[in-house]
Amino acid sequence: MLSRSARYAALDRRGRRRTALALGLAAALVAGMAFMAVKEAETPGGDEPRPVALRPVDPLTAEFARCQALGEAGARDPQCLAAWAENRRRFLTPDHRVLGPNPAATPARER
Repeated sequence: MLSRSARYAALDRRGRRRTALALGLAAALVAGMAFMAVKEAETPGGDEPRPVALRPVDPLTAEFARCQALGEAGARDPQCLAAWAENRRRFLTPDHRVLGPNPAATPARER
């Protein structure tokens, strides 16, 4: 069995190892963050805004955003009501493409 002083010495060594490990991990973390900061600063055009993919903006979407900004008054606004009517028309109007018969469908049997 270890004496009291030997046990304290063992605990002291473990504590020093843990402290050294924690300091090493902290140093590695700080070094990594510094490296990333330097790399980001060296990147050309780092302060310039990145180009955004342009896509056609639907005027109906812009109108919905305006109506949303109006809040409760948007429910009575004639332009908002027209936008909602157009949205319903787009959604509910059937597609006018002529669809041929489905060859995979089996004909229904008559009774």
